[in-house]
Amino acid sequence: MYKRKFLYIGSNDAFSRHELGFIASLREADIVVLGARPRARRLAIASDNGIHVVSLYEVPCGDLRMFHLCASVINSILNIDDYSAVFVTPRLPLLVAKALNASTRIILRLWSIKAAKLRDNLRFGAHEDILLFMPSVVANFYYIMNSTYAMALDHATYEFAKKVYPFVSGKVLKIYPPYGFIQGEDRVGQEIPEIIDRSSYILGFTILSKKGAYLKFEARPHAIILYLLAKRTKLDVVLAGSSYDDWRRVFPGLKPLKNLHIIGKGFSDDGIAKIYRNALLVISPITNRSISNRFLEALFYGKPIITSEIVKFIHPELEHGRHIFISTWDTIIEDSLKLLEDEDLLKTLQLGAKEAYNKFFSTKRNIEIVKRLISK
Repeated sequence: MYKRKFLYIGSNDAFSRHELGFIASLREADIVVLGARPRARRLAIASDNGIHVVSLYEVPCGDLRMFHLCASVINSILNIDDYSAVFVTPRLPLLVAKALNASTRIILRLWSIKAAKLRDNLRFGAHEDILLFMPSVVANFYYIMNSTYAMALDHATYEFAKKVYPFVSGKVLKIYPPYGFIQGEDRVGQEIPEIIDRSSYILGFTILSKKGAYLKFEARPHAIILYLLAKRTKLDVVLAGSSYDDWRRVFPGLKPLKNLHIIGKGFSDDGIAKIYRNALLVISPITNRSISNRFLEALFYGKPIITSEIVKFIHPELEHGRHIFISTWDTIIEDSLKLLEDEDLLKTLQLGAKEAYNKFFSTKRNIEIVKRLISK
């Protein structure tokens, strides 16, 4: 019989939506975040299984050379023998977990391998990633070797790890993460505009404030898609995650159309839920072969989703025309217009998104897999 309590050690990536969802699936967990100012507090984390209050310990140790010191600090706070398993993210958190107790069951959260995304990054013009290919392969081999199991959060990362590391492939498994968020923090957030309650609309989240390859190959093309959909339909189109100032910086000579509503960023979690509530269709193209938090979010809120063909590499279990509508960057506008005229298909996709989340991503599925791992 395994102990019901778990320990999670990470850096700031512990606050990613997919990691918060996974922590919520554990229900009873303590979290250690490395590299933050020292403090201890209680945190309410919510997902599809409700709200769970966990203890969060922030440890000011963010240097790989100091992992023994990190372990000493954590040992002074917690008793590692109280936990069934320790879940870690790569690099320093893994080294710290190893230093805590050699017999501790360590499960790696392998949510991305740089080398596995090389083809995408080269397409985006990130040629410097060629130099990082072998270091990434070697480093992740070390991480997997030094863990009891490694959880890959998407199919592309899972397949890459199984093929490149055949000697340790038995340690690698695939677990799609739930969606999670911090509940009840004192954060007012951006005011929700009136358009959200007025009618249904096409929705897209994109971040025009970013720069570099992300802006050039994802955010800007995504915004152009939303602009052209507003131009070709009478429906309202909502662009969230960016401000009007962001738009003017990226598109200095292009004024938004009257039915294109750029609603800002920095929304509270309640605000994000409201933004999805009346969405008729979510435009969520993916450019990289790793977990997409925005795509996961749209599934969580059970909305009809149109996405790009990359989703076939990261979540091949999702069926086109049932769970999601798979398009391409070149055809997504025409396909979206056709979808908007097909109420039956939109309803099918809405039900399918909920089905896909519950079947492949939910906290229930995650904890079932964790229990099987712990009982081995």
